[in-house]
Amino acid sequence: MSTDPKELRAEEKTRILEEALDGDKEHVKEVAEKYDLDVELLETWIREKDVTYVEPKKDHVEDQENVDLQVTKEFADDYEFGATPDNLNYRTLFFWSAFGTTVIVLFIVAIFFVYEYTYQGMGQQSADRSHFYEIEQQREQDSAHLNSFGVVDLDENIYRIPIDSAITRLAQDTE
Repeated sequence: MSTDPKELRAEEKTRILEEALDGDKEHVKEVAEKYDLDVELLETWIREKDVTYVEPKKDHVEDQENVDLQVTKEFADDYEFGATPDNLNYRTLFFWSAFGTTVIVLFIVAIFFVYEYTYQGMGQQSADRSHFYEIEQQREQDSAHLNSFGVVDLDENIYRIPIDSAITRLAQDTE
């Protein structure tokens, strides 16, 4: 058998691995020293074979402890059933379901009220702006009417003159 790890045959590697895996990690170090191999190399071989360390079985009966378990009937029933059955508290479940549903409905109603309030507020603001523009337009028309010449009644010879001209004429007549 060759001691160079590169020259070892597959059977030799397997035999060394089996010997190394008969014990714990300390035993692996001893086997590595025995065959003049690197411990990392042996561990690499172990990983390549996808093997884990197994603790050797102890043959001593005196090291084992006897344990007595006392279990409740509920635990024994659960063990026999294979799982713990659900014991639902239906009163609590119904209460929280109703409470959650009520909170969600109230939240949705509150959102609708906020929407309506905002929508009406926007409509009122729009109406106020509309009245403002109508008043502004009426002022402009009245100002144009007061500051322009025009005919009021042609048959009666009534004419309109700008207000500034009328005030100036009245001032001149009173002097």
